[in-house]
Amino acid sequence: MLPGQHGVPGERAVLELLRAGPGRVQRLLIETGREFPAIAALAAEAEVPIELVERELHEDLVGPGLARGVLAVADPPRSWDFDDLLEREDGPRTRRGHRLIVVCDGIVDPHNLGAVIRSAEFFGAAGVVWARDRSAPLSPAAVRASAGASERVALSQVTNLSRVLERAKQSGDWWVIGTVVDAGAALRELAVDPPGQMLLVLGSEQRGLRRLTRERCDFLVTIERAGSLGSLNVSAAAAVALATLG
Repeated sequence: MLPGQHGVPGERAVLELLRAGPGRVQRLLIETGREFPAIAALAAEAEVPIELVERELHEDLVGPGLARGVLAVADPPRSWDFDDLLEREDGPRTRRGHRLIVVCDGIVDPHNLGAVIRSAEFFGAAGVVWARDRSAPLSPAAVRASAGASERVALSQVTNLSRVLERAKQSGDWWVIGTVVDAGAALRELAVDPPGQMLLVLGSEQRGLRRLTRERCDFLVTIERAGSLGSLNVSAAAAVALATLG
């Protein structure tokens, strides 16, 4: 992709983009011989040009196996300022009416990032935040794994994660909840009466929460287990925590 372009691969993600932000779509690249009637109808309505291309072009642009016949070339989604996310009163809420922002501390696998974004949108999170450095970018792989949620949920990349967490705490309105494998309070107990405004912090795939991030948390919670495995994949843990707290 060229600088400033955003690749959205796969039928489901492209459909969500055309529904949520058709004005961002520059063009659609559809593999020769493939047909996507719903996408074609939305593209015609939005006057988005369609080009027929060979599969090799899709693979050159976003990698093998991602597009599966259709790729949207679009303007990138809005990058939210963190403070704007905190102050946004009209954003999504969980089913119980809480404001909840998901914070990713060092997730490096784009598929995990995309899956977390998907769960965040599904359970009504107000946004997803992660650091620019040492974290997965919003790549085509992450976009596809999000199943289009990356085109709907508010996203924010920040320079210093621990600093923005501290800023949120100092506002007096937000509580920072960190997820840990062991030694945290039971998640289900906090979920009985959770704070009305929460930052749910998820650690990296290998190391969990970094020390500075951990120190910024008001609560540390653990998902109780009945089996013998040590932990859940971070994207699965995100889904469990969001469903429990929401």
